[in-house]
Amino acid sequence: AAPPAGLSRLRDLRNLGPASERMLLAAGITTPDELDRLGSVEAYRRAIAAGGHRSLNFLWSLDAALLEVDWRDLPADRKSLLRSQVEP
Repeated sequence: AAPPAGLSRLRDLRNLGPASERMLLAAGITTPDELDRLGSVEAYRRAIAAGGHRSLNFLWSLDAALLEVDWRDLPADRKSLLRSQVEP
């Protein structure tokens, strides 16, 4: 799902605030469209590699931002799938 049209700042996406935006910017992800192209898992990996802190809530927030839902509403099976893609 593409981010809502007209949004240019990452922090304008649902679930993402200034701290999430800083982590994404540090990873070279600068727009909602870039986040959408990479997907939540790759964006999370890049943010962690750039020095961001590991947080499943951050991963879930990224995924939910792209789906335009509250991160707390992601189904448990979706959260498990995401977790399995980023944890060793």
